[in-house]
Amino acid sequence: MAKPDIGATAERLFQSFLAPLVLGGEMNPERPIGGRMALSIESDRPPVDPERFSHVQLARCRRGRELAGVDRFENFSAEEWALSAVLHDLVQATHPALVGLFRKSAPARLVEIAEKTLDRIPAPRSPKEALSRHTLFGRMFDITRTDTEVKWWTGSAKFLGTAPPARLTAWPEFRRVNVIKTPHPLMSLPVVGAEHTYAAAISKFLSRTPLTDFATCERPSPIFVFNAENLALLRSRPGRTLIQRALNREEAPGVDAALGRATKALFDARGWVQLGTVMDLLGERALARAQEELARTADPKPLPIGTAGDEATFARAAGALAARQFIATQGGCFSERERRSLLSVLGARATSDVAKQIEAAFGH
Repeated sequence: MAKPDIGATAERLFQSFLAPLVLGGEMNPERPIGGRMALSIESDRPPVDPERFSHVQLARCRRGRELAGVDRFENFSAEEWALSAVLHDLVQATHPALVGLFRKSAPARLVEIAEKTLDRIPAPRSPKEALSRHTLFGRMFDITRTDTEVKWWTGSAKFLGTAPPARLTAWPEFRRVNVIKTPHPLMSLPVVGAEHTYAAAISKFLSRTPLTDFATCERPSPIFVFNAENLALLRSRPGRTLIQRALNREEAPGVDAALGRATKALFDARGWVQLGTVMDLLGERALARAQEELARTADPKPLPIGTAGDEATFARAAGALAARQFIATQGGCFSERERRSLLSVLGARATSDVAKQIEAAFGH
Protein backbone atom coordinates (compact mmCIF):
# COMPACT_ATOMS: atom_id res chain seq x y z
CA MET A 1 0.00 0.00 0.00
CA ALA A 2 1.43 3.35 -1.06
CA LYS A 3 2.24 5.83 1.67
CA PRO A 4 0.14 9.01 1.71
CA ASP A 5 1.81 11.90 -0.09
CA ILE A 6 2.31 14.64 2.51
CA GLY A 7 2.94 17.29 -0.13
CA ALA A 8 -0.21 16.42 -2.07
CA THR A 9 -2.25 16.40 1.13
CA ALA A 10 -0.94 19.82 2.16
CA GLU A 11 -1.67 21.22 -1.29
CA ARG A 12 -5.27 20.02 -1.40
CA LEU A 13 -5.76 21.26 2.17
CA PHE A 14 -4.52 24.68 1.10
CA GLN A 15 -6.42 24.91 -2.18
CA SER A 16 -9.77 23.46 -1.15
CA PHE A 17 -10.00 24.61 2.46
CA LEU A 18 -7.43 27.00 3.92
CA ALA A 19 -7.27 29.52 1.07
CA PRO A 20 -11.09 29.88 0.90
CA LEU A 21 -11.19 30.17 4.69
CA VAL A 22 -8.87 33.19 4.57
CA LEU A 23 -9.99 34.73 1.29
CA GLY A 24 -13.66 33.79 1.25
CA GLY A 25 -15.38 31.87 -1.51
CA GLU A 26 -16.49 28.31 -2.05
CA MET A 27 -14.87 25.74 0.19
CA ASN A 28 -14.62 22.11 -0.88
CA PRO A 29 -13.32 19.93 1.95
CA GLU A 30 -12.15 16.55 0.73
CA ARG A 31 -11.63 13.21 2.46
CA PRO A 32 -10.60 13.39 6.14
CA ILE A 33 -6.89 13.99 6.74
CA GLY A 34 -6.45 12.36 10.13
CA GLY A 35 -4.22 13.12 13.08
CA ARG A 36 -1.03 11.43 11.94
CA MET A 37 -0.98 13.24 8.61
CA ALA A 38 -1.96 16.55 10.25
CA LEU A 39 1.08 16.35 12.51
CA SER A 40 3.38 15.29 9.66
CA ILE A 41 3.16 18.43 7.52
CA GLU A 42 6.43 20.27 7.93
CA SER A 43 6.87 23.86 9.01
CA ASP A 44 7.36 26.49 6.30
CA ARG A 45 6.05 24.23 3.53
CA PRO A 46 4.99 26.72 0.82
CA PRO A 47 1.93 25.86 -1.31
CA VAL A 48 2.60 25.05 -4.96
CA ASP A 49 0.49 27.94 -6.30
CA PRO A 50 2.58 31.06 -5.50
CA GLU A 51 -0.03 33.52 -6.76
CA ARG A 52 -2.83 32.15 -4.59
CA PHE A 53 -0.45 31.91 -1.65
CA SER A 54 0.51 35.57 -2.07
CA HIS A 55 -3.19 36.51 -2.04
CA VAL A 56 -3.65 34.57 1.19
CA GLN A 57 -0.65 36.24 2.79
CA LEU A 58 -1.89 39.67 1.72
CA ALA A 59 -5.31 38.96 3.24
CA ARG A 60 -3.62 37.83 6.45
CA CYS A 61 -1.67 41.10 6.59
CA ARG A 62 -4.85 43.11 6.15
CA ARG A 63 -6.49 41.26 9.03
CA GLY A 64 -3.37 41.50 11.15
CA ARG A 65 -3.04 45.25 10.60
CA GLU A 66 -6.47 45.74 12.17
CA LEU A 67 -4.85 44.71 15.45
CA ALA A 68 -1.11 45.44 15.17
CA GLY A 69 1.51 47.03 12.96
CA VAL A 70 2.59 44.04 10.88
CA ASP A 71 4.05 44.01 7.39
CA ARG A 72 4.24 40.30 6.67
CA PHE A 73 3.66 36.83 8.03
CA GLU A 74 5.96 33.87 7.62
CA ASN A 75 5.02 30.68 5.80
CA PHE A 76 2.63 28.49 7.75
CA SER A 77 4.20 26.83 10.76
CA ALA A 78 3.84 23.11 11.43
CA GLU A 79 1.29 23.93 14.15
CA GLU A 80 -0.73 26.09 11.73
CA TRP A 81 -0.76 23.31 9.14
CA ALA A 82 -1.88 20.86 11.82
CA LEU A 83 -4.63 23.18 13.06
CA SER A 84 -5.82 23.68 9.48
CA ALA A 85 -6.05 19.92 9.02
CA VAL A 86 -7.92 19.49 12.30
CA LEU A 87 -10.45 22.19 11.43
CA HIS A 88 -10.86 20.63 7.98
CA ASP A 89 -11.75 17.31 9.60
CA LEU A 90 -14.09 18.92 12.12
CA VAL A 91 -15.94 20.53 9.23
CA GLN A 92 -15.98 17.21 7.38
CA ALA A 93 -17.54 15.55 10.44
CA THR A 94 -20.72 17.49 9.63
CA HIS A 95 -20.88 16.19 6.05
CA PRO A 96 -24.14 14.27 5.56
CA ALA A 97 -22.48 11.74 3.24
CA LEU A 98 -19.86 10.72 5.80
CA VAL A 99 -22.15 8.25 7.53
CA GLY A 100 -23.22 6.61 4.30
CA LEU A 101 -19.72 6.36 2.88
CA PHE A 102 -18.16 4.75 5.93
CA ARG A 103 -20.20 3.81 8.97
CA LYS A 104 -22.54 5.39 11.46
CA SER A 105 -19.76 6.03 13.98
CA ALA A 106 -17.50 7.81 11.47
CA PRO A 107 -18.37 11.42 12.47
CA ALA A 108 -17.90 10.69 16.18
CA ARG A 109 -14.62 8.92 15.49
CA LEU A 110 -13.41 11.84 13.37
CA VAL A 111 -14.22 14.29 16.19
CA GLU A 112 -12.41 12.05 18.68
CA ILE A 113 -9.29 11.93 16.49
CA ALA A 114 -9.41 15.71 16.07
CA GLU A 115 -9.49 16.20 19.85
CA LYS A 116 -6.56 13.84 20.38
CA THR A 117 -4.61 15.66 17.68
CA LEU A 118 -5.29 19.00 19.36
CA ASP A 119 -3.79 17.60 22.56
CA ARG A 120 -0.47 17.42 20.70
CA ILE A 121 -0.60 20.97 19.33
CA PRO A 122 0.66 23.60 21.79
CA ALA A 123 -1.04 26.91 22.46
CA PRO A 124 0.69 29.99 21.00
CA ARG A 125 4.00 30.74 22.67
CA SER A 126 3.74 34.50 22.12
CA PRO A 127 1.24 37.20 21.14
CA LYS A 128 2.87 37.30 17.70
CA GLU A 129 2.13 33.61 17.23
CA ALA A 130 -1.43 34.13 18.48
CA LEU A 131 -1.93 36.89 15.92
CA SER A 132 -0.53 34.71 13.14
CA ARG A 133 -2.99 31.93 13.94
CA HIS A 134 -5.87 34.39 14.17
CA THR A 135 -5.20 35.66 10.65
CA LEU A 136 -5.79 32.10 9.43
CA PHE A 137 -8.74 31.04 11.58
CA GLY A 138 -10.48 34.31 12.45
CA ARG A 139 -13.28 33.60 9.96
CA MET A 140 -13.95 30.01 11.06
CA PHE A 141 -17.48 30.80 12.23
CA ASP A 142 -18.28 32.25 8.80
CA ILE A 143 -18.16 28.70 7.44
CA THR A 144 -21.60 27.68 6.25
CA ARG A 145 -23.07 24.78 4.33
CA THR A 146 -25.54 25.82 1.66
CA ASP A 147 -28.35 23.32 1.12
CA THR A 148 -30.36 23.58 -2.07
CA GLU A 149 -33.93 22.46 -2.66
CA VAL A 150 -35.09 22.24 -6.25
CA LYS A 151 -38.81 22.05 -6.98
CA TRP A 152 -40.33 21.49 -10.40
CA TRP A 153 -43.74 20.64 -11.74
CA THR A 154 -43.50 16.90 -11.13
CA GLY A 155 -41.33 16.65 -8.03
CA SER A 156 -38.54 18.01 -5.87
CA ALA A 157 -35.06 17.13 -4.62
CA LYS A 158 -32.71 18.31 -1.87
CA PHE A 159 -28.95 18.65 -2.11
CA LEU A 160 -27.02 19.04 1.14
CA GLY A 161 -23.88 21.07 0.61
CA THR A 162 -23.69 20.23 -3.09
CA ALA A 163 -24.95 21.98 -6.20
CA PRO A 164 -27.87 20.37 -8.04
CA PRO A 165 -27.14 18.94 -11.49
CA ALA A 166 -27.79 21.33 -14.35
CA ARG A 167 -30.51 19.12 -15.81
CA LEU A 168 -32.75 19.76 -12.79
CA THR A 169 -32.64 23.52 -13.25
CA ALA A 170 -32.96 23.51 -17.04
CA TRP A 171 -36.01 25.07 -18.71
CA PRO A 172 -37.00 26.90 -15.51
CA GLU A 173 -40.11 28.63 -16.88
CA PHE A 174 -41.43 25.67 -18.82
CA ARG A 175 -40.84 23.20 -15.96
CA ARG A 176 -41.77 25.74 -13.23
CA VAL A 177 -38.44 25.30 -11.49
CA ASN A 178 -37.99 26.93 -8.10
CA VAL A 179 -34.55 26.85 -6.42
CA ILE A 180 -34.32 27.56 -2.67
CA LYS A 181 -30.87 27.94 -1.12
CA THR A 182 -30.51 27.83 2.66
CA PRO A 183 -27.17 28.53 4.39
CA HIS A 184 -26.48 26.74 7.67
CA PRO A 185 -23.71 28.01 10.00
CA LEU A 186 -21.09 25.51 11.10
CA MET A 187 -22.33 25.14 14.67
CA SER A 188 -25.90 24.47 13.57
CA LEU A 189 -24.96 21.45 11.47
CA PRO A 190 -25.76 18.02 12.91
CA VAL A 191 -22.88 15.67 13.70
CA VAL A 192 -24.25 12.13 13.89
CA GLY A 193 -23.08 10.40 17.06
CA ALA A 194 -21.10 13.43 18.28
CA GLU A 195 -23.89 15.83 19.18
CA HIS A 196 -22.53 16.27 22.72
CA THR A 197 -18.82 16.32 21.91
CA TYR A 198 -18.62 18.51 18.82
CA ALA A 199 -18.89 21.83 20.68
CA ALA A 200 -16.21 20.65 23.12
CA ALA A 201 -13.91 19.85 20.20
CA ILE A 202 -14.46 23.32 18.72
CA SER A 203 -13.74 24.82 22.16
CA LYS A 204 -10.48 22.91 22.33
CA PHE A 205 -9.60 24.14 18.84
CA LEU A 206 -10.24 27.73 19.96
CA SER A 207 -7.91 27.21 22.92
CA ARG A 208 -5.13 26.74 20.35
CA THR A 209 -5.97 30.08 18.75
CA PRO A 210 -6.97 32.16 21.79
CA LEU A 211 -7.08 35.51 20.00
CA THR A 212 -9.78 34.05 17.76
CA ASP A 213 -11.51 32.80 20.91
CA PHE A 214 -11.76 36.37 22.20
CA ALA A 215 -12.58 37.91 18.82
CA THR A 216 -15.55 35.57 18.36
CA CYS A 217 -16.74 35.59 21.97
CA GLU A 218 -20.25 36.69 20.92
CA ARG A 219 -20.83 33.35 19.19
CA PRO A 220 -23.84 31.35 20.45
CA SER A 221 -21.89 28.08 20.54
CA PRO A 222 -19.58 27.03 22.00
CA ILE A 223 -20.02 29.71 24.63
CA PHE A 224 -16.96 31.72 25.58
CA VAL A 225 -15.22 30.75 28.83
CA PHE A 226 -11.94 31.78 30.37
CA ASN A 227 -9.36 29.01 30.25
CA ALA A 228 -5.63 28.55 30.77
CA GLU A 229 -4.80 29.33 27.15
CA ASN A 230 -6.74 32.56 26.66
CA LEU A 231 -5.78 33.78 30.15
CA ALA A 232 -2.11 33.20 29.30
CA LEU A 233 -2.48 35.53 26.31
CA LEU A 234 -4.44 38.02 28.41
CA ARG A 235 -1.73 38.22 31.09
CA SER A 236 0.88 39.69 28.74
CA ARG A 237 0.66 43.40 27.97
CA PRO A 238 1.03 42.91 24.18
CA GLY A 239 -1.51 40.08 24.31
CA ARG A 240 -4.05 42.17 26.21
CA THR A 241 -3.61 44.99 23.70
CA LEU A 242 -4.39 42.60 20.85
CA ILE A 243 -7.42 41.30 22.72
CA GLN A 244 -8.75 44.78 23.44
CA ARG A 245 -8.44 45.70 19.78
CA ALA A 246 -10.07 42.44 18.70
CA LEU A 247 -12.99 43.04 21.04
CA ASN A 248 -13.18 46.62 19.80
CA ARG A 249 -13.46 49.51 22.17
CA GLU A 250 -17.07 50.04 21.13
CA GLU A 251 -19.46 48.77 23.78
CA ALA A 252 -21.16 45.89 22.00
CA PRO A 253 -23.85 44.27 24.18
CA GLY A 254 -22.95 40.82 22.85
CA VAL A 255 -19.29 41.21 23.83
CA ASP A 256 -20.19 42.51 27.29
CA ALA A 257 -22.65 39.65 27.77
CA ALA A 258 -20.06 37.04 26.79
CA LEU A 259 -17.40 38.55 29.05
CA GLY A 260 -19.91 38.96 31.87
CA ARG A 261 -21.04 35.34 31.64
CA ALA A 262 -17.47 34.05 31.66
CA THR A 263 -16.44 36.39 34.49
CA LYS A 264 -19.41 35.41 36.64
CA ALA A 265 -18.47 31.76 36.16
CA LEU A 266 -15.04 32.55 37.64
CA PHE A 267 -16.68 34.36 40.55
CA ASP A 268 -18.95 31.39 41.21
CA ALA A 269 -15.92 29.08 41.09
CA ARG A 270 -13.99 31.47 43.37
CA GLY A 271 -11.15 31.67 40.87
CA TRP A 272 -9.61 34.72 42.49
CA VAL A 273 -6.20 34.44 40.81
CA GLN A 274 -7.72 34.27 37.33
CA LEU A 275 -10.15 37.07 38.20
CA GLY A 276 -7.29 39.47 38.78
CA THR A 277 -6.28 39.10 35.13
CA VAL A 278 -9.87 39.35 33.90
CA MET A 279 -10.58 42.46 35.96
CA ASP A 280 -7.64 44.19 34.26
CA LEU A 281 -9.30 43.52 30.90
CA LEU A 282 -12.73 44.71 32.04
CA GLY A 283 -11.24 47.75 33.74
CA GLU A 284 -9.43 48.84 30.61
CA ARG A 285 -12.63 48.45 28.58
CA ALA A 286 -14.57 50.52 31.10
CA LEU A 287 -11.91 53.23 31.23
CA ALA A 288 -11.78 53.42 27.44
CA ARG A 289 -15.56 53.74 27.30
CA ALA A 290 -15.49 56.54 29.89
CA GLN A 291 -12.79 58.39 27.95
CA GLU A 292 -14.85 58.09 24.78
CA GLU A 293 -17.84 59.60 26.59
CA LEU A 294 -15.74 62.53 27.79
CA ALA A 295 -14.43 63.12 24.26
CA ARG A 296 -17.88 62.81 22.72
CA THR A 297 -19.61 65.67 24.50
CA ALA A 298 -18.94 68.68 26.69
CA ASP A 299 -21.67 67.47 29.03
CA PRO A 300 -20.88 63.78 29.65
CA LYS A 301 -23.45 61.63 31.40
CA PRO A 302 -22.86 58.64 33.68
CA LEU A 303 -22.68 55.43 31.69
CA PRO A 304 -25.91 53.41 32.00
CA ILE A 305 -25.62 50.24 34.04
CA GLY A 306 -28.31 48.07 32.48
CA THR A 307 -30.67 45.57 34.06
CA ALA A 308 -29.73 43.74 37.25
CA GLY A 309 -29.11 40.07 36.55
CA ASP A 310 -28.09 40.76 32.97
CA GLU A 311 -24.71 39.28 32.00
CA ALA A 312 -23.60 42.44 30.21
CA THR A 313 -24.44 44.44 33.34
CA PHE A 314 -22.16 42.18 35.38
CA ALA A 315 -19.22 42.86 33.05
CA ARG A 316 -19.86 46.61 33.05
CA ALA A 317 -20.13 46.82 36.83
CA ALA A 318 -16.96 44.76 37.32
CA GLY A 319 -15.15 46.88 34.76
CA ALA A 320 -16.22 50.13 36.41
CA LEU A 321 -14.94 48.88 39.77
CA ALA A 322 -11.60 47.93 38.24
CA ALA A 323 -11.34 51.25 36.40
CA ARG A 324 -12.13 53.17 39.58
CA GLN A 325 -9.42 51.23 41.42
CA PHE A 326 -6.93 52.00 38.65
CA ILE A 327 -7.72 55.73 38.80
CA ALA A 328 -7.27 55.70 42.58
CA THR A 329 -3.97 53.82 42.61
CA GLN A 330 -2.34 54.51 39.24
CA GLY A 331 -4.18 57.54 37.95
CA GLY A 332 -1.25 59.91 38.05
CA CYS A 333 -1.39 60.13 34.26
CA PHE A 334 -4.68 62.03 34.57
CA SER A 335 -5.18 65.58 35.79
CA GLU A 336 -7.36 66.13 38.83
CA ARG A 337 -10.16 67.38 36.59
CA GLU A 338 -9.88 64.31 34.36
CA ARG A 339 -10.00 62.00 37.36
CA ARG A 340 -13.15 63.64 38.69
CA SER A 341 -14.79 63.50 35.27
CA LEU A 342 -13.90 59.84 34.73
CA LEU A 343 -15.14 58.86 38.19
CA SER A 344 -18.38 60.74 37.55
CA VAL A 345 -18.96 58.94 34.24
CA LEU A 346 -18.19 55.57 35.84
CA GLY A 347 -20.12 56.34 39.01
CA ALA A 348 -23.49 54.74 38.24
CA ARG A 349 -21.87 51.46 37.31
CA ALA A 350 -19.28 51.43 40.10
CA THR A 351 -21.90 52.07 42.80
CA SER A 352 -24.68 49.87 41.43
CA ASP A 353 -26.15 46.96 43.36
CA VAL A 354 -24.29 44.57 41.06
CA ALA A 355 -21.00 46.33 41.81
CA LYS A 356 -21.69 46.09 45.54
CA GLN A 357 -22.27 42.35 45.21
CA ILE A 358 -18.97 41.99 43.37
CA GLU A 359 -17.14 44.00 46.05
CA ALA A 360 -18.69 41.83 48.74
CA ALA A 361 -17.56 38.68 46.93
CA PHE A 362 -13.98 39.97 46.79
CA GLY A 363 -14.22 40.91 50.44
CA HIS A 364 -14.94 37.31 51.34
